[in-house]
Amino acid sequence: MTDDLQQGLLQLVGLVIYGGAGAWAATLWARRRKHADAPRAAAPPMERPPTPRRAEPEVFERCRAAEEAVGTLRGALLQIPEIAQRLFAAKGVREVPDLALDLVEEMFAPAYALFYVLKRGDFVLAARRGECEFALGHRLQKGQGVVGWTALRQLAFTPDDAAHENRAVRERDLAIATPRDGFTVCLPIVSGEDTVGVMLVGPTLRTMEIPKELGRTIALLASVAITNVQLLQREQHLAKTDGLTGLLNKRTILEQLSERLRSGTKRAVSVFMFDIDHFKKYNDQNGHLAGDDLLRGMGDLIREHSRDGEGLGRYGGEEFVLVMDGASKPEALAAADRLRDLVASAHFAHRERQPDGKLTISGGVATWPGDGDDVAALLGCADAALYAAKRAGRNRVLA
Repeated sequence: MTDDLQQGLLQLVGLVIYGGAGAWAATLWARRRKHADAPRAAAPPMERPPTPRRAEPEVFERCRAAEEAVGTLRGALLQIPEIAQRLFAAKGVREVPDLALDLVEEMFAPAYALFYVLKRGDFVLAARRGECEFALGHRLQKGQGVVGWTALRQLAFTPDDAAHENRAVRERDLAIATPRDGFTVCLPIVSGEDTVGVMLVGPTLRTMEIPKELGRTIALLASVAITNVQLLQREQHLAKTDGLTGLLNKRTILEQLSERLRSGTKRAVSVFMFDIDHFKKYNDQNGHLAGDDLLRGMGDLIREHSRDGEGLGRYGGEEFVLVMDGASKPEALAAADRLRDLVASAHFAHRERQPDGKLTISGGVATWPGDGDDVAALLGCADAALYAAKRAGRNRVLA
């Protein structure tokens, strides 16, 4: 999100919330003036003066309390820009729930506040404040309880709304997993067309004339923050991956290898560099679209059968690099030959049109520190072993 867009959104939030608070205060003052300025009926003639009325002091006391409440609310509103800026600065989606609940606490001062996030089809409690019977990790399905019902409808939901639902909904859906202390408002966090989270705000001692409006503003900020983080993560992912295969791109795989060599590790680091045999022939016979499919399938196959922690990237064209951290040369050779045999037995499209009726790879293995003390030397050694495998007849791995 750009700075201009963030600033504009914060200004809009200020207008919405201050406008709502101002309308609330204006209503209270109007009521006060109505009581103060209303004409009074003349007292009937009596021998003794009428007893002073006590209603007016009570009205003024209520107005004074309301003014204090408005002042408290305005003080909370002053905290919004700072908290919203922290919300927009979040680097990961996991930071958003706690930051959003900071806003909820400032605005509502509730007995509790809960933030559920969507995970694998369920809404899972990811952050909480105050006292509530639901622990972190509590799960609800869409449509289940107040939280699930709010997620399903994608509308702010209050106890008044619940009272207007039909009996079947109240008894079947809303009665499930609703906190026993009640709630003030339940708010959906919507990104695009999907509900990605729900905030449940508990009872509050503050007189809230516009809980839905205030809540929607906080939900909007949380939604924008989540969308912003997701877009940033998507851009970072695209910058690190190969657009065709989804593997790490050449720059990223070289950076990772360089970091491992500079980390001061005492464990061996091996590199398996390989390419597809007769790939030009495959492209010429079957077309470049089939060649692209082959590259994607090759990447998926090797990634699926690589160990956790190994880095796999597309080096260029039909050439790939697998970084095996902690693997000695014999271990790396054995792992590379296992992958070579796996490829040779795989049922790739049009393999019958390749030499010997199957699709194969050739590769070379090099190990740090024995085969080179930096990235360039290590890859040069692996590349030389790859071409030696080609000259030896292909479909083999050498070191």
